[in-house]
Amino acid sequence: MRLLSIEASTLLAFGLLLAVAVIGALVRGGPVERRGAALFSAAWVTSLGAQALSGSPSPGLWLPIIDATVLAGLANLAWRSPRPWPVYACGFQLLALAGDIAKWVEADLDVRLHLTLLAVMAFGAVAALAIGAWFPPKTARE
Repeated sequence: MRLLSIEASTLLAFGLLLAVAVIGALVRGGPVERRGAALFSAAWVTSLGAQALSGSPSPGLWLPIIDATVLAGLANLAWRSPRPWPVYACGFQLLALAGDIAKWVEADLDVRLHLTLLAVMAFGAVAALAIGAWFPPKTARE
């Protein structure tokens, strides 16, 4: 029962951080931040749907597919963007994908440890977006 309350509070905290990032992207961010906010929002909704369909907090094959898709989207943003936050978000997302693969490599990996790793990496990636949206880099004055 306690695990369920921890999962619910983690989902709530992540939802609040994502909301702060999305609001920052809409209010202060540019097109890169808005695309990043849309990418993370779509991934979160898809992840919640996959969890609901599978009945498990770690929905097997769908989570690495979602994480790989987000990584590809972030890499696309980082490739063309003058902003630094997509690079940092890519790093966190790459570690999340490595965590997904770690579950396949080590089948006896503790579920709580695995979910904690994924949550921390997701928080880091969205925090990079939030910081990039709320505190855009200063433009050089001529």
